[in-house]
Amino acid sequence: MHELPLVFFTVFGQSAAGLYLFAYLSKRIGWSSSEQLRQSNILAFVLMLIALVIGSLHVGQPLRFFNMLLGVGRSPMSNEALLSGIFVAFGAGIVFFTLFVKNAMLREVCNVGAIIFGLAFVWSIPQVYNIETVANWFTVFTTLQMWMTLFVGGGALAILMGAQRLGSMAFLLGAIIIFATRAAYISFLGETGPVISAEQAGFWAFQLVVIAIMLFVFPALLYRGRNSAIVLSICVLAVILAELSGRVAFYNLWQIAM
Repeated sequence: MHELPLVFFTVFGQSAAGLYLFAYLSKRIGWSSSEQLRQSNILAFVLMLIALVIGSLHVGQPLRFFNMLLGVGRSPMSNEALLSGIFVAFGAGIVFFTLFVKNAMLREVCNVGAIIFGLAFVWSIPQVYNIETVANWFTVFTTLQMWMTLFVGGGALAILMGAQRLGSMAFLLGAIIIFATRAAYISFLGETGPVISAEQAGFWAFQLVVIAIMLFVFPALLYRGRNSAIVLSICVLAVILAELSGRVAFYNLWQIAM
């Protein structure tokens, strides 16, 4: 629980990147409307902005964020900081050219830019944590869980914002991969840090139970037409809380290899 700013920063950021991606693709395919895309982009920007503000608490003083940029190209953390800033900048551009200076072409450019740099940002996060000296993190499972938040969190948000078909597919894919790989992940941690990993059982159990429940709840709500904003919002909030729980467990695994 000692890295809560990073817990929110990574989960909110990855979920926002997923929302940008799935909402845009859904609109392009013709499965959602322009208004739904507009609302999705605004929510994604607000979510990423909150993530950046909370994440800045990790460095103590917000201005230290700019010091992190000094190692761009050689430092994974600097790359992450730069990409998160560009990601937010493109998100701000979407909002600006949607609400204030309406320009469809520039809005489209910013939308594509937000997706590209959102994906780059998600890619950069596990690069920070794949450290040989932290055996519990030095694994492909670190990268996998970061990307699955994009699918699970982003997919759930996309369902809420109207991109229901593509959002459901993304959520289902992410959930299947999480369940299919969790046993191997726990087995790996049983070798690198059995005691500390056992202490995270409650966090992982909450994550898996919520995701399992939503695998049934989301299709039921959408199939029966009971997709009210309140009910879906509660479901999406539960999914985000589940991903936050899983991320708390991840950061709690920090342990220097002897």
